[in-house]
Amino acid sequence: MSLQSTIKWALIAFAIISHKTIPFAYVIRFYYHAIIGLLSSKLQLSKDSTKYNSYNFNKPSDLFKTITLNSRVSPLEIDMYLHKSNSTYFLDLDIARTKFLIRLLQPYWWYAFANEHKQFGGAVKKSYSISNFPYVPVATVQCQFKKELKPFEKFKITSRILAWDKKWLFVLSIFTTYNKQTKKFNTINAIALTKYVFKIGRLTISPIDILKHCNFINEENLLINEKNYNLVQYLVDTENLEKLASLCI
Repeated sequence: MSLQSTIKWALIAFAIISHKTIPFAYVIRFYYHAIIGLLSSKLQLSKDSTKYNSYNFNKPSDLFKTITLNSRVSPLEIDMYLHKSNSTYFLDLDIARTKFLIRLLQPYWWYAFANEHKQFGGAVKKSYSISNFPYVPVATVQCQFKKELKPFEKFKITSRILAWDKKWLFVLSIFTTYNKQTKKFNTINAIALTKYVFKIGRLTISPIDILKHCNFINEENLLINEKNYNLVQYLVDTENLEKLASLCI
């Protein structure tokens, strides 16, 4: 094999193992999980996509179930200490949470898209418009790093709903790697807590309305939420942090 061919195949191999960090990889990964997660219910032509969840998350006992993203540490994620850079955890979190929210709340996305009651949208409220899809900006992310992730090491990000209030939804995500003793992915590498808000245009959608539409709410789940909310309430009020920032500008 010529030197030119060797270099070519080496570059191809490097691009494959570094696919997460090549240009536009984030956008492709994001839309892949969004599109796959949404279209899987639309392909069921005999079902009402505004009510049907193709991943079988359709009853109160499914509310706190987890959804997992599998990944691996790529070479361009490595820092000077030869482990996964802390900043790259947040990129993987974005993809994991996208997969999680799209699949768990699948019927609501199509309900908003259909907009049959004309409650969503701007001045001209349209039905079956892409602009009706909710967007879910991140308000706060807290991450605790427990154990480093090594080059090429396989890991999982498992996400679940932890709690909610009238405005915010709190999602817990856990990075884990394989434990040779237990033969399971239960070695915790990092723990992240994300505070989300649901928006359609300038309209804020209460999480409870979304969860009710997806048939997740009963008395037991409300009690669980009340207990869990006490664990995350400190993330609701950011007034002190904003005051601190005002002193620095």
